[in-house]
Amino acid sequence: MNAPLKHRRKIAVATWVAPRESRIQTKIQVELTAILDYLEQTKHQAITLTHIVGAALARAIAANPEVNVRVVFGKVKPFPRIDLSFAVNLDSGSDLAQCRIKDADKKTLFQISQELIAGAEKLRAREDDNYQTSVGWAKTVPTPFMKLIMKFLSFWSGGLGKRAFGQTGHPLGSAFISNVGTFEMHEAYLAPLPFARTPIYIAIGKIHDAAVVIEGKVEARPVVIIT
Repeated sequence: MNAPLKHRRKIAVATWVAPRESRIQTKIQVELTAILDYLEQTKHQAITLTHIVGAALARAIAANPEVNVRVVFGKVKPFPRIDLSFAVNLDSGSDLAQCRIKDADKKTLFQISQELIAGAEKLRAREDDNYQTSVGWAKTVPTPFMKLIMKFLSFWSGGLGKRAFGQTGHPLGSAFISNVGTFEMHEAYLAPLPFARTPIYIAIGKIHDAAVVIEGKVEARPVVIIT
């Protein structure tokens, strides 16, 4: 087993237990003809479907602020702003990191695109200090103590929004987005990360053709399933 995967599994074992919280899981199929035309027109800007979903989600959260919350001391508390985290695959998918975009609802689609591209490049070059610090302590902390650390992070970072062990306050922000289509999956449901106390998880599937009713007629159109 390679080292990054070993450390990630170590964290996972200390993080996930039988779920106690309620969850609502749903999916929507989006017809993409107009969006794909737009992406073709703006390909010089390196905008992708993931960036579009992120920009739309940030604006949806801004329009519905009651979802932008976490639980602290048994009370529902709002996040200070709308930050989005995007999953970034490292080492050909053997490791995973997150790139956070702050104040995503106040940024243009192009700004989100450029910031995410730059953040992903920094992570893949192992130049992101927060990620490197997190990996470092995951290597050194004995497995029996990991659960205690994750509980502390849940309260300190996820709840109170304070830095610790290389994790920023509110480490995943208001929502976490992962493009599972890169793994040839049409749809998937993400496992919430309890310590982050993030209310929304979005998975973007692989673009594929499907039967869609257009003006009363069934046609094959490009679609994506978002869960």
